[in-house]
Amino acid sequence: MKLAVCIKQVPSSSEVSVDPVTHNLIREKSGTMMNPSDLNALEMALGIKEENQGVCETAAITMGPPGAQEELRTAMAMGIDRGCLLTDRCLAGGDTIATARALAKGLSRLGTYDLILAGAESSDGATGQVGPMLAEAMGLPHVSSVQRIEKVSEGEIQVLKKFHQSAVRLRVKLPAVVTVVYGCNDPRLPTLRSKMAAKKKEIVVYTNEELQIPKELAGLQGSPTMVTESFLPERVQTENFLTGNAREIAQKILELVEKERGNT
Repeated sequence: MKLAVCIKQVPSSSEVSVDPVTHNLIREKSGTMMNPSDLNALEMALGIKEENQGVCETAAITMGPPGAQEELRTAMAMGIDRGCLLTDRCLAGGDTIATARALAKGLSRLGTYDLILAGAESSDGATGQVGPMLAEAMGLPHVSSVQRIEKVSEGEIQVLKKFHQSAVRLRVKLPAVVTVVYGCNDPRLPTLRSKMAAKKKEIVVYTNEELQIPKELAGLQGSPTMVTESFLPERVQTENFLTGNAREIAQKILELVEKERGNT
């Protein structure tokens, strides 16, 4: 069985800058980290690998600048077998459609995969669109917001999907794409030895020379959607000091909760 995990490098700080022309984040001016829910997707893939020792191959793929190789190194230090970076100036600034298109091309070139996993949404964009769009681009079924893969059998998986305030079990034919919700598992921490081993592993790098995406369909130029404004929300912190006996304080808390509900 072959598994691929799509990961993304995101800003690690709230102190980010926004390009005044494109309205995209200027990622070079902030620290970076792996998108949190992608770590959960990696852990889910590694769990399947451990249950299928010797017959399961894993890969991580990302699109970004050369520095995004660091996140691939982290994935390999966790236990992923190989990494693939899609990087090219013409891929920069792409929206979710252009990103999914590039990932589909990269995955198709990298190999044939039974199951493709990704985080349900990124911490910087939070659209939740890339996973489903990737499935559409590759002509595969998909399930979003998966909490757990409960069963892996020949040509099929059974998943538990988060659905509003409840959950639903689904059986999905393979190959397929699933997106994984944040916090559904505890991602393992790489050891020092595994980090050192990951540094020696080769990362496959594809530019658009290999992907062969027409320039009019790549990156910013190939993005039918446009960001009209990006801004950091103002953080407002307030404090309420409640006085009285336990019953009076409980009543005041209830009133505050009801008030907040009325404002949302």
